[in-house]
Amino acid sequence: MAELKALCMKCRQKGKEHQMQVMTDINVLEKEGKGGAKKYSAKGKCAVCGTGMFKFLSKEDAAALK
Repeated sequence: MAELKALCMKCRQKGKEHQMQVMTDINVLEKEGKGGAKKYSAKGKCAVCGTGMFKFLSKEDAAALK
């Protein structure tokens, strides 16, 4: 996975289609959910405006980003 794209809530424009923005400074998090299942997510910043971004990941995507 070369780059991670997510929806930035600050960059979106009203009345227009949402565009995915590139996430920078990615920090992959692993949490234990209900029943002991692992949950993976990524926190980072929008490359355009610098706002904090969050995205849930699959196990394979999280391993590729680490």
